[in-house]
Amino acid sequence: MTKPLVPTGTSPRRCLSGMAGSLARKSHGFFTLLAVLFALPCTALGLHALSDEQMKRATAQAGISIAMDDVVIYHHTDAFRLTDPGNPSGTMEFQNIESLTTIDVGTSDVNGDNSMGCITLDMFTVSDANSPINGTPLIYLAGEDIDYHKDLTVESILVCGNDIGSAAVDNLSMPSFHLYLGAHDCGVDMEIGATITMDRFSYGTGPGDELALSGITLAGSFTDNPTDTPGDPSTWQADGEFVLGDITSGNPFTIDVATDTTASWADDANGDPIPNPRLGSGFIAINMPMEGSLRIESMAFGGNDFGALALDNIKAHKLTIEIPGRGLGVP
Repeated sequence: MTKPLVPTGTSPRRCLSGMAGSLARKSHGFFTLLAVLFALPCTALGLHALSDEQMKRATAQAGISIAMDDVVIYHHTDAFRLTDPGNPSGTMEFQNIESLTTIDVGTSDVNGDNSMGCITLDMFTVSDANSPINGTPLIYLAGEDIDYHKDLTVESILVCGNDIGSAAVDNLSMPSFHLYLGAHDCGVDMEIGATITMDRFSYGTGPGDELALSGITLAGSFTDNPTDTPGDPSTWQADGEFVLGDITSGNPFTIDVATDTTASWADDANGDPIPNPRLGSGFIAINMPMEGSLRIESMAFGGNDFGALALDNIKAHKLTIEIPGRGLGVP
């Protein structure tokens, strides 16, 4: 997958930086920036690939750039519940959720290339007769040199009232990301790319049965280091972003909400159609193509260490997920 693409065809404007040092100041600045954003005209533009250095310098083209300084966000939720409207007892609930997030953007050179990047927000319409997305309006959001850290704990996870355990994320970092966002009919088109590291992810139902993944990295690849050894984490050097969707090739990450209109998916042994039990019901359809690499330094379960995991050059041109499904496999 190519480097992230950015809108071109307009002259750069000066970086408009919003420095936020508290939650109250951040909220006020956010709404101000939204007002500025929606006052800007949408411009017909093409797309072209930029180097990492150019990505940092080509900011605020028909949009805005955002910097944040010492932003700290603490969040607590007693419970978050998902309920099946057709069956109120069918629930998934997350209890006592706590998170701590710190963000600094545009204040330091995180990746050491002698340039400090901001978060860039643009709106544009693709103008390229040879592109499968010609004429498509898109929102573009990207960031470089993001000093972002997040800790998250979920005390209890309940499914249909049954406690199935707890989960925690320790020091999730995201030094860079990009997002394209568009729309179609009853859904959205996206491309999301990011470099993500996580010190530790844990899940357990009780003492002695914890699943713990340590040293997690999602990136474009790890192959730039000639001495790279998948089984030796000390040789790992992540490069690029793990990407969901490929919007410039007409294969975006899509999420649709639709109604199942199929009366039958299969026939029985006598050749008679088997009624689709979800006929007329709504469902969420997701297509999630992806490309990148995943490595984990250590996987442990119940105190037993199973070593490192390396999944390199993952390429999924189509990955379909349906929630809650459309009655496939019903006898």
